[in-house]
Amino acid sequence: MSKVDIDYLASEQVVWRCEPCSVNRRSSLRLESKANEGTLSLEDVMKSIDELRSYHKVSMRDFNESYELLNNKIDDNTDALKENTAKMREYLEIIDSLKNENKKLKEKVQLLETKVEDMEQYSRRNCIEIQGVPSSDDEVYDSVKNVGQALGMEITESMVDACHLLGKRPNATDPPGIIVKFVRRIDAETLLSKRRGKKLSTRHLGLSTDSPVYVNESLTPERRRLFAMARKVRSDKNYKWLWVRGGKIFLRKSDGEPVILVKCQADLEKL
Repeated sequence: MSKVDIDYLASEQVVWRCEPCSVNRRSSLRLESKANEGTLSLEDVMKSIDELRSYHKVSMRDFNESYELLNNKIDDNTDALKENTAKMREYLEIIDSLKNENKKLKEKVQLLETKVEDMEQYSRRNCIEIQGVPSSDDEVYDSVKNVGQALGMEITESMVDACHLLGKRPNATDPPGIIVKFVRRIDAETLLSKRRGKKLSTRHLGLSTDSPVYVNESLTPERRRLFAMARKVRSDKNYKWLWVRGGKIFLRKSDGEPVILVKCQADLEKL
């Protein structure tokens, strides 16, 4: 039946029955009418029983067919579920394998990055950075020489391999830094050792201003970023000491506490 036919029957409140049900209905009505009239015979009763048996037989056959079809569907679904479960287990094993492989690759990449970082930092072993000294390109060496004199160290031209101004950060008001590469590592270490424990300012360089001057080891960009993070940890968690020695970053909670070597961000996250 079409939807239009069903809508019509519903709107007219017409009862519709299929053909087998209509036949049974008519037979039932005839039997009921004879019973009411008192004309019901044994033959009518037996005929009705035979019809009921026949109807029941057809119904059972249809039920058995539907039940068998349903069982087949359940078996098919069960087989499909088993197959999907096996595939899911296989995929989970592949995912676990890929996770382990990815973890190993990450560890390997981090190890390689650490080695490259250490090599780059090692290449700066003869370099120092001076911050806070006003200077021009023509006066860089004289500024370095004045810093050395203020710290009690004579710096000659033969000691310096190269020196120049660093790039100035956007919107920065401080003078650009100076990077100095010494010919010998011992000269760089000597200058760094002389500035330890001393507060140096532009006043010590014969300038009219009194701004702080910093003399530090030259760090790679990644090491400098890590040092900035270490400074924040020092402030947030009340660590007393933070310093750089040989390109390596160290922290100490207080006097007498063990020294902590900071090699990566994970080391800071553990504190």
